[in-house]
Amino acid sequence: MKKNFLILLISCLIFFSVDFFIGKIILNSLYKSNILESPEKIKFKVEQRKKNEKSYRIKNDFYHHTLKSNIKVKSIWGDISYSTCTDQLGFRTSCEKNTYKKNKRKIIFIGDSFTEGLGLGYQDTFVGMFDKFSSYQIINMGVTSYSPIIYWNKIKHFLDKGLSADHVIVFIDVSDIDDEANNYKKCSNSLYVCDKIEKKEKILKDQIKNKKEFIFPLLNHIKMTTKKLKRKIKPKIYIYRKDFKRSYWTYSESNEEIKRGIKSSINYMENLSNYLNSKNITLSVAVYPHPGQILHDTKNSQHVQIWKNFCKQRCKYFIDLFPIFFENENKEKKMDIIKKYYIKNDIHFNKDGNEKIFDQLIKLDFGAPGRS
Repeated sequence: MKKNFLILLISCLIFFSVDFFIGKIILNSLYKSNILESPEKIKFKVEQRKKNEKSYRIKNDFYHHTLKSNIKVKSIWGDISYSTCTDQLGFRTSCEKNTYKKNKRKIIFIGDSFTEGLGLGYQDTFVGMFDKFSSYQIINMGVTSYSPIIYWNKIKHFLDKGLSADHVIVFIDVSDIDDEANNYKKCSNSLYVCDKIEKKEKILKDQIKNKKEFIFPLLNHIKMTTKKLKRKIKPKIYIYRKDFKRSYWTYSESNEEIKRGIKSSINYMENLSNYLNSKNITLSVAVYPHPGQILHDTKNSQHVQIWKNFCKQRCKYFIDLFPIFFENENKEKKMDIIKKYYIKNDIHFNKDGNEKIFDQLIKLDFGAPGRS
């Protein structure tokens, strides 16, 4: 026992001595030989990724942000790589040559990242599937982090500029309430969209982190590598927590923040409805669950009730997509449903989830005039 302890003690002393005096030299040698990836190289990759995103996700003076027009770029979401293509107006479209459609009726799809189709090629999104199999001409205005104030401003902006449409489908996301309460507002000098609080990058924190010198660099590298490996094997999936901020409001006790977000969302959707009605353009509203709703909510969610009530006198269709994701909850475990229809460890639908939504949309006739 004493012998083993002595061997362990000597081994630790040797390791820490080597680490203290030449640990940095050893690491730099391993970095140069590409045996290990240096922090600088990792940081460079992250910066390049951010730079790539900023090159086509651009600010807009009227409706806050949008996609750059006429692009074909490689997009990355998590570990997924896919292509994003847009038309001359910055609307996401197929990267393949579009086929001519005789039907001149146009449908505008708008929503946030779910409608844009984050993490998927256009052909694997519900908008892309509908575009391929329906006879309507499809306009996809959806972009990540949109909410009702942007839906209203963006649609009005393009219709006022002469874009024609016969029908609009708004995919209201659960997270829209948080965005309306905390992220967006009317600009002080106009009706356009501004940030409620200017987003500050954590530059100081990064600078402190970069300047930090480690007494035992080898030990620190081992600790960081172990931490990353642990996260990969067993990630902390905060999106599944009951208190996940972006989706918890549907099954929580209402507070002033939630009330403010709901009121703002309904207000801008009413503006949109009245505007479309004045142009004889019909409106439909679709709702769908996050993984948090499947885990902690019911198919008769508060989210469903709010927009079902909104649609009574205003919508051609209220498209409630909650039941199709709850239909097998008694047969399948909730996490099995999530694994089946959502991107791994993510709130967004995978190809199968998008196809499930498409199967519902293709049944509906959006061409009939008038409101139900």
